[in-house]
Amino acid sequence: MVRTVKDPEERRRELLTCAMRLFAEKGYDNVSVRAVARDAGVTPGLAYHYFDSKQQLFDAAIEEYARRSADALCRIFDDRELTLDEQLDRALELGSSQDAFPYTAFFHAQGNDALHDRLSLAMCETVRGHVAASLRRDAATRGASAPEAEVLADIMVYGSIGIASGPGMPDERAILATRRYFGALLTEFRKGGVPVVENG
Repeated sequence: MVRTVKDPEERRRELLTCAMRLFAEKGYDNVSVRAVARDAGVTPGLAYHYFDSKQQLFDAAIEEYARRSADALCRIFDDRELTLDEQLDRALELGSSQDAFPYTAFFHAQGNDALHDRLSLAMCETVRGHVAASLRRDAATRGASAPEAEVLADIMVYGSIGIASGPGMPDERAILATRRYFGALLTEFRKGGVPVVENG
């Protein structure tokens, strides 16, 4: 058997991808580090080199999955070709799509509420800074500063996570209501910006 040498970070990501899939398909109790190593095509010793235990592997897999799931949302808010309003619309559309994120059945399964909440909070932590940056850019286009950008980003991100990904979602009425309230919040935000005065 020819041994394939890969970059350690790439190998670690492969192990996490296999682990997340196996945990989602078979459940935590039915997956071992050996099973993940076999699925990834590496020796158990190499898997244990990266992760000391199944719990550590599971925790890292959840964190990696949260980061990857948040990446698509972050890219929306980093896209300077879109207005802030367009970014929010696209983010809501993506967040409420059951097909956008794999393993939703696993996270919504009975008994996995704590995992779902943990995943949701990790995604929020990742996305909130990108939303705040987009709010600041929106203010800058009007020649204003945005001292409350972080506060509004928190309200928007943490306030909408349950609407986008909670049990029984997506609910079209809830999404429409969220869009309406986002509009009201943006109107207030845009009224409250502090004009930037250039010196000289």
